[in-house]
Amino acid sequence: MRRKALILALVTGGMLYAAPSVFHSRGHAFEVTIGAGYASLGYNANDATERLASQTIGSYGLQAHIGYSWFFSNYVGLSIGADAHHYGQNISLNGLLSWNGVTDSDGERYEHILELKRWKEQQDYWTVEVPLSLVFSIPVRNILYVTAQVGAKFGLPVSSTFLGHGTLIHTGYYEPWNLTLSDKPNHGFYTEEGFRPKGKLQSNNYWTIFAKAGIALPLTEHLDLMLQLYANYAITSLADEGQNDMIGFRNDRPGQEQNHYFMRDYTALFNTAVIAGPLKPYDIGLEIGFRYRISHRKPKYTCRCLGVY
Repeated sequence: MRRKALILALVTGGMLYAAPSVFHSRGHAFEVTIGAGYASLGYNANDATERLASQTIGSYGLQAHIGYSWFFSNYVGLSIGADAHHYGQNISLNGLLSWNGVTDSDGERYEHILELKRWKEQQDYWTVEVPLSLVFSIPVRNILYVTAQVGAKFGLPVSSTFLGHGTLIHTGYYEPWNLTLSDKPNHGFYTEEGFRPKGKLQSNNYWTIFAKAGIALPLTEHLDLMLQLYANYAITSLADEGQNDMIGFRNDRPGQEQNHYFMRDYTALFNTAVIAGPLKPYDIGLEIGFRYRISHRKPKYTCRCLGVY
């Protein structure tokens, strides 16, 4: 039994000793990866009024990458490629908006109160990014590579959209009679849950910096399985700052334009005072994929010696 174990250990050791032929980095490499994680557009939220609270929530991040690397030394190279990205964020509103001194369909003056319950706007940006970076690939104990990457990317937005949804409750307060009216759709007082405004968001080209770190496990002499953590952060804004428009829901139900003449139509919240600061998206996540290596090897020559007699 001990003899068998010794033979197995020698064979395994011989295989590991022979493995260094796999662990050569100088040359070229092609890689394909996909990843997912947490993303944000990087802006802050302000409370629109004392009675209306806002909150921001991150979204899902996605990344797909193809790349080419040239290793000019055993451990360090240059990399270029193309990435597809999703950045996003959600902002929620809860509380009250009011318009005082307006008139109803009968010409009576009153205060219009709009309660927002769990109103949420989802903002999504799909982009293409071109990365340029230094890439590192260091073999460890002839078992795996430690990989890392650091560089910058130029981003081009492909799609930028928003979608809102939640519950809107319209009521009217008549101070002379201390009277509150609700559930009177013909007068503009009702509860609306089916309003889902959507549209396009403004976008600009942008720059990000990024980093990756992980491992690569050789599957064959040329093919590696890669597993890496990644992080991206925009250093320029993805969109111009908002225009401080007023929040409005005049178009939340067909036929209410006259009853709600004092409101604005719904506009993306990024165009209002609720959202502050530039859009500098960031994300962190985990990616998995494959790397195919084409290494430079020293050519082997058969010695043909000429004897001297």
